[in-house]
Amino acid sequence: MDLREIIEPFEWEALADRVAAPLPQRWLYGDAAKRVGREARRLCLFDGAGPVALAQVVSRPMFGCRTSLILRGPLILAECDRKAVVAQLRRALPRGLKLMSPEDRLGKLRLSAPPEMVELDLSRTQEDLRAGMGAKWRNALKKAERAQMKTARLQPSPRGLMPLLQAEKTRQDAGHYRGVPPELTLAIQEVAPQSLRLFQAADAQMLFVVHGNTATYQIGHTGPEGRRWNAHNLILWQAMRELKAEGVIRLDLGTLDRDKAPGLARFKLRSGAKPRYLAPAALM
Repeated sequence: MDLREIIEPFEWEALADRVAAPLPQRWLYGDAAKRVGREARRLCLFDGAGPVALAQVVSRPMFGCRTSLILRGPLILAECDRKAVVAQLRRALPRGLKLMSPEDRLGKLRLSAPPEMVELDLSRTQEDLRAGMGAKWRNALKKAERAQMKTARLQPSPRGLMPLLQAEKTRQDAGHYRGVPPELTLAIQEVAPQSLRLFQAADAQMLFVVHGNTATYQIGHTGPEGRRWNAHNLILWQAMRELKAEGVIRLDLGTLDRDKAPGLARFKLRSGAKPRYLAPAALM
């Protein structure tokens, strides 16, 4: 296998779309990582028949050495020797700590429990999407629709994002959970503002990132009125329809923590999304 660094965004994204790549393996994520002080390399492995694997590597100094991380990768594009893929990537990375958290188990030494995440299949019809919702979730959506709340799509400028990001930072600082760093969201806004979709209903907001034929739920917040009228149900349903119309085939709703955040886990699962386990983080 031959390894080549991809330097054109359109080439990388065309390959990433083949496997409905997640956000951490998208070009804009690498650009955002650079804005917050990381380095990013986009590597592709080829055999005689063409490209077989992709890996965006984000690295930085940590614990006194260079740490390289392949998050949600490498992505396998075609039948190949997966151990050889990992070995080739390992040799290509600079000396230091080399980590990956792939979709399927590939590494040598497991470093974490397998994370559970949840996804919405937007390739289904709107009728099937609505039918796939849990009864309680669908009833909550109907309540929001009867309240005739308006769902607005806002301009996701840094100023427009600040209340949402501040609320997110406050929750994270309180130690309730670890989520997407607000700094990374601002970096995405700087490098790819056209990728952001910010929806609001009443005093509730939800932010999504579109990347090729997939999208990711980023952060959300609601106040008393939004909780009373189930505004997040209405927002997510509106987002599902709009993203589907844009050609998005899968919406990543993030990880599940059934113990620490059972209410959020129920909200995601009852929306019709399906859970699955990723491979644990591992040494390469």
